[in-house]
Amino acid sequence: MDRIRLSGHLGLSAPDRPLLAHLGRSVDPLDQIDALADHGFAGVQDLFLKLRPSSEQATMATNMARRGLALTSFGGDPMHWNSPFWSTENPLERDAVTESVTQSCDLATRFGGAGAVCVAGFDATRSRKAQLTAMTENLKRHAQAAERAGLLLLVEPIAESRIAGLLLNRLEDALDMVRAVGMPSVRLLFDIGHVAMMGHAVPDALHECADMIGLIQAADLPDRVDIGLGTLDWAAILAAIDATRYSGIVELEYEPVDQTAEGERAMLARLNSIVGLPGDQH
Repeated sequence: MDRIRLSGHLGLSAPDRPLLAHLGRSVDPLDQIDALADHGFAGVQDLFLKLRPSSEQATMATNMARRGLALTSFGGDPMHWNSPFWSTENPLERDAVTESVTQSCDLATRFGGAGAVCVAGFDATRSRKAQLTAMTENLKRHAQAAERAGLLLLVEPIAESRIAGLLLNRLEDALDMVRAVGMPSVRLLFDIGHVAMMGHAVPDALHECADMIGLIQAADLPDRVDIGLGTLDWAAILAAIDATRYSGIVELEYEPVDQTAEGERAMLARLNSIVGLPGDQH
């Protein structure tokens, strides 16, 4: 099996809680980019990228290019992620979606390609079917612009037991949406933890979704803990990823259980033993 390439994050719950908060010189994104590169990562995830000043985005892009790191994903709509933003049928609100996608396209161009995570809150005043249809149409409307910019619009189903009140809480609905759009710029974000929490056998689901996956995210269960501290069968999962010929980067989507320098080193050692992280590149 080829070595899995990994992406680390610059913060999930907050921008000052990156994956390597204690191993980097500071939690500043530039220091964290260096820390990720030094420890053998191939990519960077930044859910808060859109909220950063343009000058900081430009400096980050330059530093990532210098260190050979890809921007794997960013929050497509960090201020609206749990609202019915992507599923709107209102013409004025659709203009806001267009503006958001334009900003995402600009970021993808600046960073040499990237994925924007697309989720939507459930609107209790409308049927789920109508909202799924509307989100599909909105994605279809922007798929060509995204493709030109090197942007992937990543459709992410999220387990109801983890985050309630979202539109896409079933893997099947997300797959139907990607199929209905039928464009290479709209892909499935396959979050291993969420898929397992939905009751799927992850290796089987990976095979089923193989031709629609744009990005894979990883966390162990329960409670989205470090890989190797939970109950998931990583040997079987990694074998399934290899069998599907997924060539992308796998994002680590968890905060270390032990949020100390020693804990982060232990996390990296576990990763090395399970997925073959290249290790310290100093």
